[in-house]
Amino acid sequence: MSREVHALNAAWGWTGVHFAEVVAHSLMGHMLVTDDAGAFHYVDPDLGEVTPLGTEAEARAHMALDETKAIWRADALVDAAVKRLGPPASGEVYSLTPQALVAGDYAHKHLVRIDFVRLIQITGDLARQTRDLPEGALVNIKVVD
Repeated sequence: MSREVHALNAAWGWTGVHFAEVVAHSLMGHMLVTDDAGAFHYVDPDLGEVTPLGTEAEARAHMALDETKAIWRADALVDAAVKRLGPPASGEVYSLTPQALVAGDYAHKHLVRIDFVRLIQITGDLARQTRDLPEGALVNIKVVD
């Protein structure tokens, strides 16, 4: 089992999905994954959601949607991140700080380079802890090492 799949199962297992493979991931950490039964899912670390897609054909159709392609590529964010932070090292992606993720604040000043596995861990934990909060709820983030 890859480090990424192990992290997905540990941090996102609360979703009920048992992840088997990361088929692809974007420079902003979005993932196309499969589960143990071979079904495809889209993991959106920004929104803290795992969307079931179904078969490979259904996954291809979802990934071909203009909206999905725009979110996956995130051209403006990636361009800003490359300019400000440089290219990601092997195993890294771009993301927002945890505070900006929770707030949904996509200002370029909040972009960071982060280890992909660490992003999986952080976003899965954030999504689990905030999933039942009402829209606009105040959140206090406490970092514990």
